Amino acid sequence: MNATASPAQDPYITHPREPAPGRVRTVQGVITLLAWVVYAWLWLPVITVIAWMLGVRTSYVELFVRNYEFDQDTFGILFTLAVVATVVLIGWAEYNRHKFSGRDRRAPAVNVGAEDIARSLGTPVHVSQELVRAKSITLAMGDDARPTGVHRHTPMSGLL
Repeated sequence: MNATASPAQDPYITHPREPAPGRVRTVQGVITLLAWVVYAWLWLPVITVIAWMLGVRTSYVELFVRNYEFDQDTFGILFTLAVVATVVLIGWAEYNRHKFSGRDRRAPAVNVGAEDIARSLGTPVHVSQELVRAKSITLAMGDDARPTGVHRHTPMSGLL
């Protein structure tokens, strides 16, 4: 890959013209989940060795094997609860994705004039005009806790 090439010219990066449909994203999500499961399965021997080094095998032997009691019902219930919790969580996420995707349902923001800002804050109009123009400023405050002027523009205000 060329280090000087821009991301738009990179042949390995695709830029779709429109987003993929919901079903395609769901299938891609399932495929991604399966890939992560395979990846975790490949790491399982290393995790097992680390667990043995930390004494997990010893606690298993002390708790279950020595007493000859291995309650399969408990592990079955725990597995069932894990599957149900996973299904509920994914179902809730998909419900919210379908419910809230699409157009923005919020009302558009109404611009407020500098005179209205000055009246509501109890400040001179020139201060409210500075507030409207600036992204980040420090105000000079009067004894009555009302803005009286602009103290200074913050150093990062041009970058925001």
